[in-house]
Amino acid sequence: MDNQFLEFIKKVQSIAQIGLSFSTDPYAVDNYEELKKISVKMLHDYTSLPMNECDLYKDFIYPTPQPAVRSMVIKNHQLLLVKEKDSGLWSLPGGWCDIDCTPKETAIKETFEESGYVIDCTKLLAVFDRRHYIKKSLYDVYCLYFLGNVVAGEAKCNHETEDIGWFDISELPPLSRKNSIEEIEKAYKVYTEDLETYFE
Repeated sequence: MDNQFLEFIKKVQSIAQIGLSFSTDPYAVDNYEELKKISVKMLHDYTSLPMNECDLYKDFIYPTPQPAVRSMVIKNHQLLLVKEKDSGLWSLPGGWCDIDCTPKETAIKETFEESGYVIDCTKLLAVFDRRHYIKKSLYDVYCLYFLGNVVAGEAKCNHETEDIGWFDISELPPLSRKNSIEEIEKAYKVYTEDLETYFE
């Protein structure tokens, strides 16, 4: 699918959802409903996803990018990576931000669940708009990279991971689409050169 056209469909759906959430004009509501119906059908035709999965913002009052976190855990100049069961590829520990946790708490929790290591997050290294690093995605994501130090625990996989390893940044294994080499290198540079947080 053409990435620009996907972004167009997402924008149309977000406008329709905002209108349905806040408009009190019955004629405008009818137009927003029609706009939403058309954009859902367009997404279905272009992706072949089930129709119920093509209403991207049905659970949103005001569609916004989704926040996620990644933990850049460093020991002896090596990065902690976990191997995902579903993709067979590697990523920094992390995931979606939980309602009842701060971003830092989520990074600590996700790292422990996926790797078995208890960490302390000491710095926010970077905030990335993931549209710049992946070819296409149905959802826009702002990803926060935290610097983590191991304070306890031992390597232990869970239902999402099948291996855990430490890697030199110059010898990273194949990465999942949840993170890119560009993001990792930018965040690692902030760490090694003691720079201010990188953000977009």
